Amino acid sequence: MKLTMLTALTLLLLPGSTRGDKPGVVKVFVQEDSDAILPCSPSTKESLVFKTFDWIKENDRQRDVFLYQSGVTKTGADKFKDRVSYFTDELKNGNASIIIGNAKMEDSGNYTCIFLYLVPRESFHVELVVEPVLKDRYGKIEGASSKPHIMRVNVTEDGVQLHCLVQGAFPKPEVEFQDSAGKVLPAEEPQVLESGQRYTVTLITTLTKTDDFRCVAKQKEILHETSAEIYVSVRDKHVDVTGWFVGFFFLGVFSLAAVQALLVRTKHIKIQFIKGPCQQTKSSGDFL
Repeated sequence: MKLTMLTALTLLLLPGSTRGDKPGVVKVFVQEDSDAILPCSPSTKESLVFKTFDWIKENDRQRDVFLYQSGVTKTGADKFKDRVSYFTDELKNGNASIIIGNAKMEDSGNYTCIFLYLVPRESFHVELVVEPVLKDRYGKIEGASSKPHIMRVNVTEDGVQLHCLVQGAFPKPEVEFQDSAGKVLPAEEPQVLESGQRYTVTLITTLTKTDDFRCVAKQKEILHETSAEIYVSVRDKHVDVTGWFVGFFFLGVFSLAAVQALLVRTKHIKIQFIKGPCQQTKSSGDFL
């Protein structure tokens, strides 16, 4: 990633970066899982290629974030491993900004950029705020639901009826159907079953158009969202039989043909009868 000196300074004025509540503190807002740029530059704007600057996170046991020293770099705490980078081409312009990749909520806090050997010594303060987003947290948070199960249940004159089943969730999830554009589709009242502080929710909708559809389960209290997809083909408000019923039709025809072929074949199969000490072998055709 490249960033000019002008762009780095402009970050302070753009949405996502504002002057903090405290004098001399820049506040940076980013969404969870995005990249956070923490700006820093000495007042002298001198080249930092052969200088030293250190980034630390205040009030944190694992306070070391990133150290640059005349071309040699070191990432501090394990939680920042492979997630911190800097603007190599901008060091000559006095840009000591860093990028924290894949920002996590626990990355929120106060950071300080220190120019250790500048005279006079300078430091730059940044407050990072990582805003949480709804995402799949199944297996990471207790009660987060697994992916929904979508079943194609019935076909009526109105269209294709789908059921969406969400199981074992706590707190109770919000469940909805969406089309490929993200529009929420009308559905019947959810059927909710509670057992042992776990919820099972069933939602039914009727589709009248061909599209990719999603069943989405949201648990906003724990910032969890998961979904499942299905493609349904409908023509003129009826199911596209080429995708469904024709398959059953040809399966029935094939099965009938197979049975007829078997009957014809048995006419040529010899059946062995055992009667006492003697054995007779007759063709099945003799009995027909």
